[in-house]
Amino acid sequence: MSAEERPVQIIADQNITSSRVYANYVQVTSSPIDTTLTFCEVIGPQSEEEALRVQKTGTLPAPVKAVLVIPNQIVDGLIQALQAQRDKQSGPRAASTGTTVQ
Repeated sequence: MSAEERPVQIIADQNITSSRVYANYVQVTSSPIDTTLTFCEVIGPQSEEEALRVQKTGTLPAPVKAVLVIPNQIVDGLIQALQAQRDKQSGPRAASTGTTVQ
């Protein structure tokens, strides 16, 4: 690193805000270049008619709330950061919630 170059630390600034997005489901897809995280809010059937349609088709449409595309070079770091935060909250040997990853 030259004398003019210095590392930059990125910090979350709570004074600069944007609207919060809630999602309770994430679909992950990868290509050789990047990984796409599609966040959705799954809401169960709101009527008997919808429940029957879901049962018949085997699908439950979920509104997309956000799509993030990240380069594959940072995926391992993201996984490590998520695991570290999970370990802080629940301990390294916490039982699985039964949630599946797709």
